[in-house]
Amino acid sequence: MSPLQQAGDFLVTTLFDLYTFILILRFILQYLRVNYYNPFTQFVVKATGSLVVPVRRFIPGWRGIDFATLLVILSVTLLKLTLVTLIRYKTTPFLPGLLIWSIGDILKLTVNIYFFSILIQVFASWVPALSHSPMLEIIQQLTYPIIKPFKKIIPLIGGIDITPIPVILLLQLINILFTNSIIMIGIQIALLR
Repeated sequence: MSPLQQAGDFLVTTLFDLYTFILILRFILQYLRVNYYNPFTQFVVKATGSLVVPVRRFIPGWRGIDFATLLVILSVTLLKLTLVTLIRYKTTPFLPGLLIWSIGDILKLTVNIYFFSILIQVFASWVPALSHSPMLEIIQQLTYPIIKPFKKIIPLIGGIDITPIPVILLLQLINILFTNSIIMIGIQIALLR
């Protein structure tokens, strides 16, 4: 790739991933019913509302699942990967492969949300001043469902909770073995033209 293509690829990937990251957070936070009035939650809702709210008028949620947000996440990811394909390979992607690639990309971002949330929670536990941060409150509510089963199995060692370590390792293994495989299959099918 030329430097201009690399710059375009970097900008498209970074900007779309950041926004998709926030959209996925919106979906998860809503599903977990975290504190809506938390400043961090308000930021997520306001940053994504311009796309999600109009779609929600036509696609309602059901049993706590916000299908409008899921559709927006998929649409934004499809657009990102179409642009990436045009920049990297100078071709339009084959739709079935693009869908598979998009699902893998969304799953990878979701796993990364949990990975980074757990890392932030671990580092924040070492800094007492951060213990009352509004963002940390949300991160704890976000990570609790996946850390809880490990807390039942792994005891404290010398008063130190090591449960984040196996969770972080498991999340990375999911990305390496599962989501990366989906992405590679999607890319191969998307470039079949």
